[in-house]
Amino acid sequence: MPSRNIGGSLLPSSEPRIRKPVETPFGTLQVKVIDQLDTHGLFHKDDRGERLLAEHPNGYSCHELLLRMQKRDVRATTEQVNYILDCGGTARRIEHILSIIT
Repeated sequence: MPSRNIGGSLLPSSEPRIRKPVETPFGTLQVKVIDQLDTHGLFHKDDRGERLLAEHPNGYSCHELLLRMQKRDVRATTEQVNYILDCGGTARRIEHILSIIT
């Protein structure tokens, strides 16, 4: 899917590179476009299924959360979730997200 400016952004809100699945010891993380909501989502998939962890119009914000989770950095993950929430995005409870990486 080509990049497009989601959420009315003047700048591109993602690129194909950030939407590639990333394998981790705790499952697969992937940023996906959610067309119906005109936003991006960070999804976590493991043997129990796939769950949406966070949403933000800027896919780079979701990708940064992915990178921090991949490193299992609790402090940085918490900071990025708070950033997403402060910027009008949504996220699962931080306890749920941290339980995935710890």
